[in-house]
Amino acid sequence: MIDFFQRLPVVFMALIQSAFWFIPGVWDAKEAVAYAVPDYANVAQSQADAQAAGGGWYVVLDDDFSGSSLNSDVWVTSPHGKRNTEYWCTNLVSVQGGEAVVSAAYLEDNVCTVCPQVGDFTSGIETRGKLEQAFGYFEARVKFPNSAGMWSAMWLQANSVGRLGNGGKDGSEIDVFESAFYFNPQNIGACIHWDAYEDLWYRNVGTVSNTGINLYDDYHVWGLLWTPTSYTVFLDGKALWKTGAGGVSQVPEFLRLTCEVRRTGSAPYGQKLGAFTATKDSPAEFNIDYVRIYQHTDFLSSIKAPGDFKQPLLASIAQK
Repeated sequence: MIDFFQRLPVVFMALIQSAFWFIPGVWDAKEAVAYAVPDYANVAQSQADAQAAGGGWYVVLDDDFSGSSLNSDVWVTSPHGKRNTEYWCTNLVSVQGGEAVVSAAYLEDNVCTVCPQVGDFTSGIETRGKLEQAFGYFEARVKFPNSAGMWSAMWLQANSVGRLGNGGKDGSEIDVFESAFYFNPQNIGACIHWDAYEDLWYRNVGTVSNTGINLYDDYHVWGLLWTPTSYTVFLDGKALWKTGAGGVSQVPEFLRLTCEVRRTGSAPYGQKLGAFTATKDSPAEFNIDYVRIYQHTDFLSSIKAPGDFKQPLLASIAQK
């Protein structure tokens, strides 16, 4: 009974939010300026250069993985240990041939102080705690792992996604792509999540796009144009999906390029992934050719911190 009364604020606010949810265009604001994606060959190399030129796009990160290991000033591997039924293990990340490679395989001889010896293993790379940015253009040229039983993703996340009551303005999960369509290789998913993953307030808006091409047989360039009022996903330079879902995150987030494995159950968008068969001798590979991050001088004044957003009283009570 005590738990019931403790949950009443959550239920009440969830009902209000649900009613609000159905107002047409509630999250989509008109943009005062339509921003084109940056041209790599003609973009400023620093914020100072961009401002000296009167404003515009400038490079924050340009990593072509030309070394023999990840640049530790920018990247960490995904959180080490059990993810779902699989393990994210640093051993599955390498830099070779001018690429970052995230492998996935069933192993019986994994040597790791954190993970077990036997199991399904994969990982990812991310800029968590190293390079976190609000707004801009995020681009990666990648080749999906062409293997059943798994999916790869490019996404951004803020540690404040679990906060309630401000839509996604104080932090959203931004899924640029989720390649969970091994049996429908022309399709791709993208999604925005906000207001705590397990709470009654949790909301998301997603889409599945049929691109008309097999996304698993070659490299493709994926991009996210994130402005203070919208998100636009790009595939090979062409806009694929645009939304203002959640009200648009205004706070710095970190970039993630990850893989996951599922032997049972469904993947995102209700997809069946099939049997995971990758092994040590024949691993699945997520190849990341380069990652580029840009910022625009127009966006700098709009950046906020999660603490700049005051949580509604009932939201604060619900999270205690």
